Amino acid sequence: MTAWTGRALLDDDDDEFDFKKLFLHHLAPGLGCIIAFLMFVSPLKTVLQIRANKHLGDLNPLPLVAIIANCAAWLIYGCINADPYVIAANEPGLLLGIFMTVSCYGFADPKARDVMLKALMFFSVLLSSVGIAIALFIEDDEWASKTAGYTAVFILLCYYGAPLSSMAEVLRTRSSASLFWPTSLMNTINGLLWVAYGTAVNDPFIAIPNAIGAAFGVIQIGLINIYPAKKVSTPPGDDVEPLIHEGRHVA
Repeated sequence: MTAWTGRALLDDDDDEFDFKKLFLHHLAPGLGCIIAFLMFVSPLKTVLQIRANKHLGDLNPLPLVAIIANCAAWLIYGCINADPYVIAANEPGLLLGIFMTVSCYGFADPKARDVMLKALMFFSVLLSSVGIAIALFIEDDEWASKTAGYTAVFILLCYYGAPLSSMAEVLRTRSSASLFWPTSLMNTINGLLWVAYGTAVNDPFIAIPNAIGAAFGVIQIGLINIYPAKKVSTPPGDDVEPLIHEGRHVA
């Protein structure tokens, strides 16, 4: 396993302090960890509201299962590469994802429970199989890192199905009611920070997926400006906030 070396803050050629290296190797991923936590914790208020009301309603809890899988995959990748920033960005998301998923599962109807269970089992089998393969059959550190990286990106592609469907809905209805501009903006900034870090440490598994996530954020902001949200009347008692705003990703 390749140990994390601390990403020296000094140039190799001299002893002068290098702010660019400090920003790219430490400040950018550090800010990314903070934004990631804020994004993961944003659905918590709604989940607590669901727990208080003891009713899930029409909300789709499946993205919460994707949070668990996405964060678990990146935690494996971060641990293999001994990268504290990738670990710090995803550990809170994993714990929050588990709490919110279990909370919503208890108030979901049988059909929603069945879908959540199937998704959770699929991702559990996938991640455990990859972990076993890396531990028992892959001796080369580089291949172990690549295996974990490709797995994380695959799960991320599954995760990206949600924002793609949301953007398609905006184009169909010509209303951005399903999008939330602060989250889209945070997703864009978060993606750019991780792109900067991934590029600085020459890690395409971090840089490329986050570039796609940042691009989705920019597209969503554009759609919000082109198609303003149309007010839709809702019956009393159904004014529950969206469970999760689509399009978020952290390395």
